Amino acid sequence: MTDMNHLNINIGQYEVNGEIIIGSINTIVNAHDRIAIVGPNGVGKSTFLRIVSGQIQEYIWSVENIGGMNLGYLEQIHFMDESTTVRDELKNAFSEIRALEKIIQKEEKKLEETGEYEWYTEAIEKYKLIGGYTYENELEKVARGIGIFHLLERTLEGVSGGERTKIALAKTLLSKPDFLLLDEPTNFIDLSSVEWLEKYLEESWKGGYMIVSHDREFLDQTVTKVIEITGPSGIEIFVWNYSDSVREKQHMRAVKEKDYENQQALLESEKELINRFRAGSRAGFAKSREKALDKIEILEKPETLTEIKFIFETPKEKAPETLIRMEEAFIGRVDPLFFIREATLNAWERIGIVGENGVGKSTFLNMLQLIEPADNGKINIGDTVVFGNFSQQGLVVKENVRVIEYVKDIAENFPLAKGGSLSAAQFLELFLFPPEKQYTYLPSLSGGEKKRLQLLTVLFSNPNFLILDEPTNDLDLPTLAVLENFLSEYAGCVMIVSHDRYFMDRLVDHLFVFEGDGI
Repeated sequence: MTDMNHLNINIGQYEVNGEIIIGSINTIVNAHDRIAIVGPNGVGKSTFLRIVSGQIQEYIWSVENIGGMNLGYLEQIHFMDESTTVRDELKNAFSEIRALEKIIQKEEKKLEETGEYEWYTEAIEKYKLIGGYTYENELEKVARGIGIFHLLERTLEGVSGGERTKIALAKTLLSKPDFLLLDEPTNFIDLSSVEWLEKYLEESWKGGYMIVSHDREFLDQTVTKVIEITGPSGIEIFVWNYSDSVREKQHMRAVKEKDYENQQALLESEKELINRFRAGSRAGFAKSREKALDKIEILEKPETLTEIKFIFETPKEKAPETLIRMEEAFIGRVDPLFFIREATLNAWERIGIVGENGVGKSTFLNMLQLIEPADNGKINIGDTVVFGNFSQQGLVVKENVRVIEYVKDIAENFPLAKGGSLSAAQFLELFLFPPEKQYTYLPSLSGGEKKRLQLLTVLFSNPNFLILDEPTNDLDLPTLAVLENFLSEYAGCVMIVSHDRYFMDRLVDHLFVFEGDGI
């Protein structure tokens, strides 16, 4: 059923440099729909949001905004004045209130001269009605939830890139558009902020939204419909949350595979029958069966997806039972963030690290590896410990190096059990780099592909202690499935910082919870 206010989306095709990015999309999005946009990296999810928002207009056909809904798109937020405070920037989300506020302040100065109290009373009543006396409370509530309350009195020029994204998200929510378009909203916020945003969208948000996200638990709690973009070939739509949509897709694939197998068996049987009676007295019978066979609509063979299973050789350096021991250690770059009296990390452990942004999670990881020194105390590392460090700094891009060359610089192959191994090319394929993509130069990769290659090279070095700092950011859901399968079979120690609850629930045995004064 179509609402009075809706988006009528018809995208014939959108191409860049002759390559079709997305196309064959025909769908209606109602004003209160709550939709996840999913699909592999590079398939056009962000492009789709940019077309719907009006950021991209050079495409075939149209997006009609029936009813003139106000669309709130995160990338539409720009900071015009870097010297303004975060609080004042967020106040700009309340444009109607702020405009009336200025008029009232101006007229108050003239009030004794003009005596126009009737107009003033009406203006104050309207100001109250549109939230003039409560909007700053709402601003602070959202700032606390997103995790930027402590930044409110700072100027914009003094905040980091991740903090700017949070500010933009907060401003988008506070501006209360009719319909939200959110591209990876959970990437730069900590777990408590993700949970707050989840609850806010569930309980407080009145309109609809489309969300691009890799956070499966977040999607399960916030959406009731899934649009999977398949690139130039169009979309698939499922009217469930994310997990139910995955199950439905698996069921549909199984049905298609069974239908295809049954039809192939039928065709084979019919061909045998026709060939048996083609000559002789039953030739007419065979001819009629052949005509009937020609009228059958042949089903396409469904794409077969095989789950990747890794069976590991022991990492090249056998780790000692105790990998790291910490005693009386102060963790912090300038001022100590927290104190660790005593802690031991063992070879078999799978540790998740959670805590708010700024409490020292990344600093702790750097100090474990002696990248940064501890302020005091001892951090003893076993002689044969080999770290594999996936940091948030990103891939070191070399201009004239192809993907396959970059991986081969680390190793020619990856050892498996029973004497087997995977070549660099095979390992790249397992992590969704097909042969043609392996000869792409690094600068030509998308952001998500660079992230995937960074992760792959850390794993390919075959360490015995993996440290993964927010590995799920910017990875698509198919890549996450491969990574989870890899880590579930990995023979070494794993330490993961992540706000992705589904990912952590599947892979870690226990948590280090950073609370500001210790673990």
